[in-house]
Amino acid sequence: MPFLEYHGASLHYEFHSSESTAPPLVLVHGFLEDLHMWKELLPQWTAFGSVLSIDLPGHGATSSFGYEHSMAFMADAVHAIAMHLNLAPFLLLGHSMGGYVGLEFAVHYPEQLVGLGLFFSTPEPDSEERKLMRVRAVEIVKQNKNTFIRASIPQLFDAKTREIIKSDIDALIARTLEMEAQGIIAAIYGMKQREDRSRILYQPPAHLKDRGIAVFAGRQDTVIPFDQVQQWWKAPGVTFRYESPYGHMGHMSDRDGCVAAVLEWWQLITRGGAA
Repeated sequence: MPFLEYHGASLHYEFHSSESTAPPLVLVHGFLEDLHMWKELLPQWTAFGSVLSIDLPGHGATSSFGYEHSMAFMADAVHAIAMHLNLAPFLLLGHSMGGYVGLEFAVHYPEQLVGLGLFFSTPEPDSEERKLMRVRAVEIVKQNKNTFIRASIPQLFDAKTREIIKSDIDALIARTLEMEAQGIIAAIYGMKQREDRSRILYQPPAHLKDRGIAVFAGRQDTVIPFDQVQQWWKAPGVTFRYESPYGHMGHMSDRDGCVAAVLEWWQLITRGGAA
């Protein structure tokens, strides 16, 4: 497994290199996930171009670095790996928390992006109610992180989907149970403190203005309600949209649709256009 030494610890990643002239695609997973989440989606993408997937701090095989992993710190980690591999310029696709990291990346390293994809994510910060939920979540994790994981992951799916892909959800839970409590807590604090990045959708960085931002959203999303997404997904900076009939974990419940939509977006960026 490839690792990059970083701040006295290590970052884990996987890189699928290609001779394609398409800009590389960088995949950033969400909370309680790791780079394994992309495994079933990769074949069509790696057939088109180079793909980098990353384990964020405290997730998968990547180390924890402290009591809080801010979105900016995670974006710096993504930047370190991308620069180690000489990838720029590239597209960054972030799922949920990975989208928060992608938005932060766009603030600090806009010149390295030719596309930013919010994959079942949001540019908005936590509401006050959500912040209180984060505080309670930390207390639960401190008491019993396995209980937190077993309770949290099924809630990412609607009831019908939970039954249809139960074995996949059980496998996700099993992988997540290997996480250390510190990595979970550090990510929760980082999400709680993140800033509102909505302005990026209305006034995108210069490098993203022509090709814009892609939004992949689910009508049955139990984490980011679709009516909330509709308030900003027609912002001027959003030039590609995919509406899934399923929920927050589209890579599992709407795999074929998401694979095709991301590939379509990537091809449009490669041709220099927008939807």
